[in-house]
Amino acid sequence: MVTCCDRDGLLRIRAWRRHNIHIGLSPRVSPVWEGLLCGESATSDSTADYARLFDTALFSVGPRRHRHRNHRPDVTVFTRMRHEGGPEFRWIVIVEDEHMMYRFPYGYPDRAKRGEMNPRFLDPRSLHRRLLPLLDLFEPQIAAVVLRVGPIARTEGVRSGTFHERLFRCLDALSVFARSCRFAVELAGPEFVVPEYLVSLHRRNIVHVPAGQQLLDAFSMPDVLTSDLCVLRSDCLVAEEEGDAWFGFRQAVRCCLENRTTLYAYLGDGSESITTEEQADVLRGTGPGRLVRLLAGLDADLARLSPIRQKAA
Repeated sequence: MVTCCDRDGLLRIRAWRRHNIHIGLSPRVSPVWEGLLCGESATSDSTADYARLFDTALFSVGPRRHRHRNHRPDVTVFTRMRHEGGPEFRWIVIVEDEHMMYRFPYGYPDRAKRGEMNPRFLDPRSLHRRLLPLLDLFEPQIAAVVLRVGPIARTEGVRSGTFHERLFRCLDALSVFARSCRFAVELAGPEFVVPEYLVSLHRRNIVHVPAGQQLLDAFSMPDVLTSDLCVLRSDCLVAEEEGDAWFGFRQAVRCCLENRTTLYAYLGDGSESITTEEQADVLRGTGPGRLVRLLAGLDADLARLSPIRQKAA
């Protein structure tokens, strides 16, 4: 596993961890995760190497955006990953299998389903059966299970109220099936993210996961934090330095600090084809320490949290 930051970067990551700001890498930055999940082409200590830098990681469940033919995670590999990560390591599960598809895309692997309505869309019983082996294996190290609901075309004519009713019926049932799990929702369609939706999430203590490309706008909204936990993904590692993506990430950190909300932030590169050898260059960008420079913009906020500084004040 390549090292993505120098000693100063590692110290910053650990310092933020003490304030419940947990930073990890998106699996799209590190294709080794996909190999790990399917038991393919990964060294035995990949998770242990990663865990020396970071204390959290996410992985997806489902064939969507999956390059491997074996879509079912290897339980033996998961067991090894849990052991290598250690008891304090935390996982975020991203559910993006067919349960999250309103209509099967025309590129779906099963030709018979292409273009058809999905009868199992947000079906809680079927979804729970899919997740149960994973939940049993990783609890209590799963920080949250994120339902990443795919886009619904406007031509489908689905009203917000109808969609929200189906979504919350699924979430309410899952909360009964898996009482110890925290659930989160990431919607591909911003038209469904309305104030009433955020209020309903808050009432149920369910995490709202804002779309990564809209972080700056999302964290300017007063009700974006619907729980005492926040999860976000951002491709800011390849975005313009000191641009909207960088400001959006920093705004998210400050918002969580102000509201005393635990944050799990996963930084990606926006690419699905990057090789492990190229990983270091992407993370460093065109110059040394790209991730470090991103975090350095929060140094003043970190300094204000210093116990010595607070005591002097």
